[in-house]
Amino acid sequence: MKKISILTILMLSCLMFNVNIKASYNYAYWDQIDSAEATRVLRVIDNSNITDTLGQAKPIILGDLRDVFAYDDHIYVSDATANKIHIFNAAFEYVKSLPHQSDTEGTLNSPQGIHIFNGMLYVADYNNNRIAIFNLEDELFVQEVKNPDDAIFDNLTFKPLKVRVDRTGRMNVIAYDVYEGIMEFDIEGNFNRYFGTNTIKLSVLDALIYRFSTKEQRDKMALKLQTSFTSMDIDHDGYIYTASRLEFWAPVKKLNFKGRNILETKGYVPVVGDAKYQRTDTRTTVGPSSIIDVAVHKDNERYSILDNNRGRIFTYDLDGHLLYISGGMGTEQNKLSGPTAIAYYNELILVTDNVSKSLMVFEPIVFGSKINQAIAQYYDMDYMGAKETWTEVLKMNSNYFLAYAGIGRAELREGNYKEAMYNLRLGYDYYNYSKAYEQYRNESLAKTLPYVLVGGFILFGFFIGKSVKNAIKREGDD
Repeated sequence: MKKISILTILMLSCLMFNVNIKASYNYAYWDQIDSAEATRVLRVIDNSNITDTLGQAKPIILGDLRDVFAYDDHIYVSDATANKIHIFNAAFEYVKSLPHQSDTEGTLNSPQGIHIFNGMLYVADYNNNRIAIFNLEDELFVQEVKNPDDAIFDNLTFKPLKVRVDRTGRMNVIAYDVYEGIMEFDIEGNFNRYFGTNTIKLSVLDALIYRFSTKEQRDKMALKLQTSFTSMDIDHDGYIYTASRLEFWAPVKKLNFKGRNILETKGYVPVVGDAKYQRTDTRTTVGPSSIIDVAVHKDNERYSILDNNRGRIFTYDLDGHLLYISGGMGTEQNKLSGPTAIAYYNELILVTDNVSKSLMVFEPIVFGSKINQAIAQYYDMDYMGAKETWTEVLKMNSNYFLAYAGIGRAELREGNYKEAMYNLRLGYDYYNYSKAYEQYRNESLAKTLPYVLVGGFILFGFFIGKSVKNAIKREGDD
């Protein structure tokens, strides 16, 4: 009985372990694979547990939460039901809401995207057809940007969805029904240009129809086939990361100042969220990921994208390697129901949900923290530190092939080309393997070539000397 009990316990433990592993996954270049958990839900702030700084319960009622932004140890959340921007402190306690009741000019109507730059709060005030700007020091409305000076708005109402401000103070805006690209405004609110238009992809049938259509028909088709950006974020170098929920083949872009996509995609799978998914099995969610938002870490080492289809968060490094997957859709506690926006708050990931009316906070656990640490060390050129940290990652999950590739890249940077080749091959990083092989070959040639040349000269001298000796001998015989 005792033996059976121990055996039963071991079997149950293994079963529980397998279930936990399968709860998280990643991708190798050939298929989906199991992975250890990288993050967990730290807490959920919703109408059942929200408190203010004095401990008072339910100081506000959360509604249709549309965006979240972290600034100066405070968290800002836009609420399209309350028409307010709610502010929370570092302990996730409710502090206040803007605009104040007395600030009639700043009254919002369905606020969407928000951004803070140099103490100024920018709000995409959707139904007021403007960007509303508040000074956080005195908490008052100070400026609005509306009625862009462009011909398309002769027949179109300006309805901003997202706003981001670069380091020069220029405003970048995504607006509803605007397919020409991201709108850029100067610091005074004057419209400058569009940039970063999404590429139109046509099927064979659509291409034939387009080829034989009139100019007017082509113009109508272009508007129908184009996809607008859904969201964006901006890194501290000024590059803009965009998300497009309807562009399944390239839903994420990194736009330079000319609007050209420079996103690196060197990972095992493209930057698309789920690379493998059900197409017809209605017992689970079908179809590709629907990427609705993107957030860049403050140190530019990684970025995360939010999938509205399955409620998942996919985190990548700057080369496009998928680091880990978090979250998931469901009605139970700690699951996303209707995610709308994502943001970084130091090492935490914040997600707003307008179905559960909540702000969900994800934190990295040991496995995820080590991955983040290794990525940071590599970009800080601490290659030996990165190698040691990737080795610790492998101890936690030997199935994590990216760690082998990480060790290989660190060895490559350190000039240990033979060791780099070994680990890069284990990590299926053929791009860097070819670099390591080239350097190893050149290094080997540099070591052996002098000896080959010396040996060649010796042999050459030997044969010349022998030839001269034979010639002299023949002349003596004559």
